[in-house]
Amino acid sequence: MPAAKPSSKSAPTSMPTPKAVIRDPMIRFVELEHINWKGYTLIEGFPGMGLAGTIAGKYLVENLKFREVAHLHSDLFMPIIRIHDGVPIFPSRIFVNDTQKIAVLISEQVIPRPYVPRVSQVVTQWILQNEFTRVISLAGIQTGQKNDMRVYAIAANEKSKASFKDLDVEMINDGITTGITALILLHLKNSDVVAFSLLGTVSIGADYKAAAELIKRLNKLLKLNLKVDPLLEQAKKTEKEIIEQLKQVQATQQSEDKLDEKHPQYYA
Repeated sequence: MPAAKPSSKSAPTSMPTPKAVIRDPMIRFVELEHINWKGYTLIEGFPGMGLAGTIAGKYLVENLKFREVAHLHSDLFMPIIRIHDGVPIFPSRIFVNDTQKIAVLISEQVIPRPYVPRVSQVVTQWILQNEFTRVISLAGIQTGQKNDMRVYAIAANEKSKASFKDLDVEMINDGITTGITALILLHLKNSDVVAFSLLGTVSIGADYKAAAELIKRLNKLLKLNLKVDPLLEQAKKTEKEIIEQLKQVQATQQSEDKLDEKHPQYYA
């Protein structure tokens, strides 16, 4: 997950060359339908800060004409399966919109940290072997500034920086970033793929406002014209729930404090 902290040094990291063949028996893409991905854009939303990328990716799939065509399977993942409409679904799924030539990879399960490098390599190789033209990673970032609604960007290589023109994003020139999205960008550095990450500023656990800002940039970049009002309404609802929870916690704490005043406790 990205962080907006400057770093003067970066540790050397090994990465596969674009033509490298990576086979991992524990991680594989399972196709429900074969798609020729050449020339497609891949939008990736792995869980991260504020779940901004996952929320934005799901919103995109649910509000445009996407269909599920594959899933990412691994025996390394935790055995936690979400239920939807009464049936289990794979936590990491791939959807396609043929008209827009867009694929969306959504993961609703956090990748265990020890396996992040392996998963990132397999995903990168899948991208390269299927000849995707562009990869857009959606994620969140914390800046420590209240009411910061900016969207930041990180490019995988020099030519990818051109994607930021007129997109109203602030490029991170120096800093550090971690997680699966960071490694995918690093692995694509020496490839011909245009790849970059858009990072919405998050402040809470499930930040729908940050996801809405990411959708706004995708609208402009991909000419989607997708409304963000439902996301903003959900943001208000989430914030209201958090405020109510904080009030309950505060009321409980006050009650406990009053009880302690009436019945002082002594410790040896």
